[in-house]
Amino acid sequence: MMFNLKQARSVLIAVSVWGAAGHPRAQDQAASIEYRVEIKGVENRRLRKELEQVSVSKSLVKRPPRSELQLRRRAQRDVPVFERMLRNQGFYDVAVTHTLKKGGKRSVLRFDIDPGEPYLLRKVRLISSDSGVEMPAGELLGLESGEVAVAETILQANGILIRHLRGRGHAFADIVSREVKVVHPDRSVDVTFEVHPGPVFRFGETTISGLESVDASFIRRKIPWEQGEIFDVREMERVRRRLSSADLFGTIRVRSAEEAEADVLPVRIELTERPHRSMFFGVGYGNDQGWRARAGWEHRNILNRGERLSLESGVSEVGQENELSFRRPDVRRVDQNLTLSIKQSVEETRAFDTNNVGTLARVDRSVRGHRIVSAGVGMRYAAVETFEDEQAFNLLYLPLSLSQDRSDDPLDPRRGTRLSLRLAPYWDTLHTETFFVKSGITLSAYHPVSERYQLDWAGRISLATALGASRSRIPADERYYAGGGGSVRGYRFQTVGPLEDGTPTGGRSQFLIGQELRWRWTDTFGVVGFVDGGVVTEEAVFDSAVDDIRWGAGLGIRYYTPVGPLRLDMAVPLDRRSGIDEPWQFYISLGQAF
Repeated sequence: MMFNLKQARSVLIAVSVWGAAGHPRAQDQAASIEYRVEIKGVENRRLRKELEQVSVSKSLVKRPPRSELQLRRRAQRDVPVFERMLRNQGFYDVAVTHTLKKGGKRSVLRFDIDPGEPYLLRKVRLISSDSGVEMPAGELLGLESGEVAVAETILQANGILIRHLRGRGHAFADIVSREVKVVHPDRSVDVTFEVHPGPVFRFGETTISGLESVDASFIRRKIPWEQGEIFDVREMERVRRRLSSADLFGTIRVRSAEEAEADVLPVRIELTERPHRSMFFGVGYGNDQGWRARAGWEHRNILNRGERLSLESGVSEVGQENELSFRRPDVRRVDQNLTLSIKQSVEETRAFDTNNVGTLARVDRSVRGHRIVSAGVGMRYAAVETFEDEQAFNLLYLPLSLSQDRSDDPLDPRRGTRLSLRLAPYWDTLHTETFFVKSGITLSAYHPVSERYQLDWAGRISLATALGASRSRIPADERYYAGGGGSVRGYRFQTVGPLEDGTPTGGRSQFLIGQELRWRWTDTFGVVGFVDGGVVTEEAVFDSAVDDIRWGAGLGIRYYTPVGPLRLDMAVPLDRRSGIDEPWQFYISLGQAF
């Protein structure tokens, strides 16, 4: 059969139309339903966010379905998920409906949720196979009558109950069953635990294995129990924390025997030593102070009982410093350390030139793991030159401090708080009439804004003052200054505060505040937006108005490494002063700003 030209064109057009209509991608694009998700009826913002995070429809919103039927199936999959999550939060009378409103560029998939009233705990019963064993009250388990019956709290009570019994000698205590009874007419929940405590055991012999250079006496001093005392699993956890803080071991295992000899339970401490010597090197840059570098060496077991010897040096465009320190652990009691140090430094800053050397003896005591109390005595000789005069000082001082760290990560915290309190009286033995007391408080807080997007907020506020001597009698290198990468980014080093002909003179009181919004968009990189503020005054009591605070703002990039984030910040002064402040400042260093 032969075709003329007109017939051939018709066939080609028909084939092209069929091919376009039959191509899967074309069909998808033509039939895709763009939509957004709305959740109504849940007033609690946190709970609504959690519902959005577990929603199938919400997670697939960027992959629009090809048909309305597929979209409704997504919604139907969300209904039991929402109901289960709300039940876990104590809402056992949940009603979830969904509707699809079409029109416009995007359809709206709306979930209307009626959670009802939360069900409350009515009874908490603990049934023991041994009637002679004292059971804890429900309040100690976090299950208090009249509180909302949250599933997570009930599950956590399992661990609390077991730990309670194993902390009182019942080393093999177990929960036989847990019954959660929902009483709909009363909107209440009854919880019953059936427990088998087992017999009471005592600590037996403690054996230690895996030591190479660390003396066994160092380990045994960390053990808080004596052989024959009532078994307590919490004491074993304490040993593990103490050994971990020594920074001498790669692996630490503290285990009780699986079988007991009569009523005695032996304990095994299995250790693997890590290298005890280490070196570090770091560099930084700020266009206010230029390049700086630090290097150090450390031996954490130099006398085989956890004694630590360290040498650290730093050099920058404004000076250099060297410090040698020795720390002896467990002085007179466990978790109490003695540190002896000697430090020499030379600085040439806009405010002063100083050449000084000092020694310090300090005792640190750990209290409840996260709190450290410190007291010491030090002597510091300094030759200080300012634009006004040149003087020598020999300061005797007694530093006292209390620090508390409740953050989740020492290098890159996302939640928690840090608190530092400082107090130190100073006497000048060369000018006996000079006496002053420096004190300060710093609070840092961290809070995750969005777990899904790894967006965190961090804030810091600090207040410091020097009482006693007048500003002119306080050595220039002991006064307060602000400005630069460690305080108010965007301003030159030391220039936030009193100035005389453009030269910083320092002050007797200081106020600093800073906030950061940290977004970690990959495992390696992050972006930070920040605002810093600060003021330094000549008076010992902070009496400046809010208008006197100088503010700086900027953006930064974080490159996350195993030893902390590498920080690159650029900041501008929001209260720029002609002839004093530059248009912007740039900083490079390791670790978060606070």
